[in-house]
Formats: sequence, structure tokens, C-alpha cells
Amino acid sequence: MNTPRQQLFLLKKFFSRIDDYSLFSSDDPDVYRDLRRQVREGFFDLLLRHRPFLESETGLAWPYREFEKRAAGMETLVEQGETAFIQKQALLFLALLPFPGQWEWLIQAESVVGREPEIQHLLASEQRKITAKIQKKAQKKFKLRHFCQILKRPQPPEEKGILRIFSLPYLFADVRLLKRLNQEYLIYIEPPWGVLARHTWLRAFAQTADPCMIGTGGHEDAAFLNTQEGILTTRLAHGDFLEEEDVPLGCKKRFDLVFNATYDDMERKRHGFMLDLLSRPPLEHITALFIGRGNPTNVDACKQAVQDRGLGQRVTVLGNLMRKDVPEQLAACRIGVQTSLHENACRSIYECFRSDLPCVVTASMAGFNFDLITPRTGRVASDRDLPGVILETLNQPNRFSPRRWFLENSGSRHSSRRLNREFKNLFSHLGYPWQEDIVALGSSGATRYVNQRDYEAFLPEFRALLDILNPFLSIPLSLE
Repeated sequence: MNTPRQQLFLLKKFFSRIDDYSLFSSDDPDVYRDLRRQVREGFFDLLLRHRPFLESETGLAWPYREFEKRAAGMETLVEQGETAFIQKQALLFLALLPFPGQWEWLIQAESVVGREPEIQHLLASEQRKITAKIQKKAQKKFKLRHFCQILKRPQPPEEKGILRIFSLPYLFADVRLLKRLNQEYLIYIEPPWGVLARHTWLRAFAQTADPCMIGTGGHEDAAFLNTQEGILTTRLAHGDFLEEEDVPLGCKKRFDLVFNATYDDMERKRHGFMLDLLSRPPLEHITALFIGRGNPTNVDACKQAVQDRGLGQRVTVLGNLMRKDVPEQLAACRIGVQTSLHENACRSIYECFRSDLPCVVTASMAGFNFDLITPRTGRVASDRDLPGVILETLNQPNRFSPRRWFLENSGSRHSSRRLNREFKNLFSHLGYPWQEDIVALGSSGATRYVNQRDYEAFLPEFRALLDILNPFLSIPLSLE
């Protein structure tokens, strides 16, 4: 496997070949197939696994900027290339790499050159991944409220409703299903992770008559998505809708920092990286609480990693707390730290703000809106500077007022109103009537409705939705 530096060199060489007109110097299709594979793998490896390296070397937006600079030239080759061979190869570059509008080019490639091995491989790989995810869920009995929520009821024949998909979005990656849903609903989807370019199955959401609204926290994801035909974006997603409930405050502090992240994906969340920081100066005296959900085996693995580093006296690991018990644990901490490689509107950061904990966030995280980190709420730091910034934040407790900021600017009430305003404007733009506002969204709970009466009021619509979904979905579904 190539090193991050080798992958970066490969990307730069690829862009250079486009610029000096040497890209299409061969007439061997295998040459271009191998090149696209190498560039695609290198791009995603840098953007998913080696974000801190890319952030320090070029900045995280660099690859997208470089693709954007060359998009027009590649599009011209699709239409006016010297040979049919060059036209086809240019189309495959646009369809398989994150050029602006990639999903539209991929849709075109499926219809024009769909029998090409690369297209077939991508489609088959996508389907295998989705099938594997669904098979893991097949043993469970799912309720609609586990992954979607009606925010506004349809009022036929003119006024559409709004359907929120906050989990398992791949279940809906069927153009036929989405077109059927769009007859009655506009769709608002919050994919679970950032770096959305890799989720090419999301192109299904771009093929309905009305645009689909995608909630994505990060600038990086929004910039890519905004180049896709049929897609609109909002910065509101997941953690933005955290409920403003009262939480314990002013408690005795037993830990310097809290690290709140799932134990089932410790490579992405970077538990090991955080433990390494705590093992050496300047954080060799810092106490920490690790909390999160996960398989007990993975929780035990984290506990063992703590012991292996000799941190047993300073680091406490708790697993699978009830969500209602998390605020009590946060109240015992001074600050939050988040080092994840990619998220989407990371809930744990908002939980820190609600509990009046400033948060130190790694600058290389995807899927997070760094505009939320202000002088009142915390600090953003590169991996290199993270230890020093953590120490400075701990030593300046009176500098921050995250809970006041949260109550004034975020939370379910404010964010639901903002989302309502965005959809109301969209309905007006599309020429649809708007007689009823959306209900308040939550980020947790049995139904994700702040008011349980809203769920009960939508039961007739949920029953109708169940009838629509059942013929398309291969997992057992029920209403209650």
C-alpha cells in the first residue's frame, strides 16, 4: 500500500498530466482503467484515513479545487474529443472521480457505457456493500421511527409533506422508491458520515422531480454536494437538533477531559491517537473519561489499550451508558475533545456545549461545521498543536461560555425554526403551497420528536408510508 506522501504525489502527477496534455497519450484502455483506480483509491485514502497529513500538506480542500480547475476541459473532451476513444475515457474520468457534478456524469455513464468493466465493478461493489449492511439488520424487527420521521404531512393534491431520513439512508437508494415518495414528500436526508463523494449510491436521491435536501455539517461535503444536479444542502443535521433539556451543572470536576466516541469504530474516532497524546508531555498528568457505545468486546479492547500504555490511574473507560445518563458524566469533566476523522454534525460536540464544556476539535475532521467553534465554545487545532491547545483550554476555564452560546444559537428549537424557514423558501421557489409548518426535530429519543403528540398525530401518515416502503425494502418493517 502506498504511503500518504506517495498518494499525494500520484494525485499531483495526475493533475500535471492533464495540464500538459499528456493524459491521453496512450490508446490502451487498461492504462486509463489502472490510472482511475489508483487516483480514486489514493483520493479516498487521503480523505478518509490520512486527513491530518493532507490538512498539514495542502489543506483539505486542495484535491477538490484541483478537480474543479480541470472539469471544464474534461467536459469539452466528452463532447468534442478528437476520437470516440478519448470521449469515452474522458466520460469515465468524470464519472468515477470527484469532479464537480460527478453523480450526473456517473448517471450518464451508466446509460452510455454501462457495460464498461469499471462501471460494472463500481455498481456491483456498491450493491454488495448495501446488501451486506442490510443483511446485518435483517435479524431485527425495524420500526419506521428507527430511521425516518415525518416533519410535515402531505395535503393532496397540491401540498407535499417533508420526510426526514436520519439513519440507514442506503435503504432508500432506489430511484423507483424515491420517485414514488416524491409524489407526496420532499426528502431531507442526513447521511451519517462526512466525505460524501464516496457515497455514489446517493446519486439516487438526485433523480427525483423535486430536489432532495441533504443536511451536512462540513464545508467540504457541502461544496461537493452543491455541484450535483438535483441536490440542495443545509448545514443543519443530527447534532444541531439536540434537545435543550436541563442538565447537571456546577458539579465537582473529577476529569480534565471527556472523549465521547463509539468503541465500534476506534480507528475512525482515533482512540489510540488520544491515548498516545495522554501518554506523553505535555498531557502526561491529565485525567480523562472515555465514554461511548459499542460491542462489549471493543469496550474491553479500549480498556486493555489504556492498561498497555500505563494509563490505568488517569483514564477511566465507561461503555454503553444510557443516553439520559451522559450529561451526569459530562458534568464531572472540564472540557471535551473530539479527534474523529469524519462525522456529520457530531452530536457529542453539541452535548459538550449543552453541558457548558468547551470543546477542542481536530482541524482535520470531515463533516463538522467549524464555524460553530468560536471564542465562546472552544478551539480548533491541527494534530501537531492539539496537546498544547488542550492544555491552554484547561488552564483558561473562564474564557468560554459554551452553554450560553448553545442556548442562544443551537439546539432543537432554534435549528427546527431555521430548517422550517429553509423549506418554506424552497416550497415557495417550487410553487407549492405552504399551509403548515414542520414540527420540532430532536436528535434522540424513541421517535426523534420533541413532542410525543406530534408522532401520534402523524400515525395515519406513517401507516401510509409503511405501505409505500414495504414492497421496496427487504427488511421487516412495522409501525409499532
